[in-house]
Amino acid sequence: MKLKFPIIIVVALVLFFLAGSLYVLNERQVAVVTQFSRLVKTEENAGLKFKVPFLQQVEFFDKRIQRLNVDPELFLTNEKKYLIVDYYVEWRIGDIRRFYTSVQGNFQRASSLLDQLVKEGMRGEFARRSVSEVISEDRNSIMDTVTAEIGRDSARYGVEIIGVRLKRVDFSDDIRDRVFDRMRAERERVSKNLRAQGREKSQVIRANAEREAAEILAKANAESQVIRGRADAKAADIYAAAYGKDIEFYDFWRSMSAYKEGFKHNGDVLVVSPDDPFLKYFGKGDAVEVPTQPQAKTQSASLDNIQPQ
Repeated sequence: MKLKFPIIIVVALVLFFLAGSLYVLNERQVAVVTQFSRLVKTEENAGLKFKVPFLQQVEFFDKRIQRLNVDPELFLTNEKKYLIVDYYVEWRIGDIRRFYTSVQGNFQRASSLLDQLVKEGMRGEFARRSVSEVISEDRNSIMDTVTAEIGRDSARYGVEIIGVRLKRVDFSDDIRDRVFDRMRAERERVSKNLRAQGREKSQVIRANAEREAAEILAKANAESQVIRGRADAKAADIYAAAYGKDIEFYDFWRSMSAYKEGFKHNGDVLVVSPDDPFLKYFGKGDAVEVPTQPQAKTQSASLDNIQPQ
């Protein structure tokens, strides 16, 4: 019994010693080991770690990406116009030794220093650009430039800049109205161009339609002229054939047709010489001998009732 008691004491001391000298570092952390407030060593790899019990202390720091949110800031462009820029910064501990010695591992102090660095970098970058360049160019390239510039300065604090991210870029009140007016004028110009193009296309379509219609009408007129010419030629052939069969009767029929056309209205007067050939079938009360068609009977007509057959 007396032998077991010292063993228990020794085991208890060993366990107490181990409890004060061993610690576990997880993957999300880095650690600083100090002795009498003086930095002794740093630990960045996860695992079971050792320190001198009672003499050394361990401080743990989060090595995950931190986000610094800042209030929207006014930045002046090279045109002496202000832009309202809303952004944030992503950073993490890059060198735990420098981080601890420069800011004593204080995240709030590190964020304050970063805020100043980023504002200086943003101010210089925007001062080299115009409003249109900031609005129209690739904003990522602007932020990459700012990130590279402040990354060199932040390294002395043991801070690694992951990136400066833009949330929004807006115009200050003194130029917002002018920008909106310019944008409105640009939209009106585009709409006018579109309407002009539409009118031009409609005129082209209308001209093409009128040209096609004229071509169709011209073709139809040409075809009608051909048909009319053929009909006239056929009619002339018929007249010529009839005239050739009985010239005297044909001449008589034409005269009767002329009489009918010339005296179709009451009161029509025709002034001609009595011996005019037009009146050769008119008599003075005597019967007029009318030429006959082949195999037709002789016809007679008085001066008052001669009508074409």
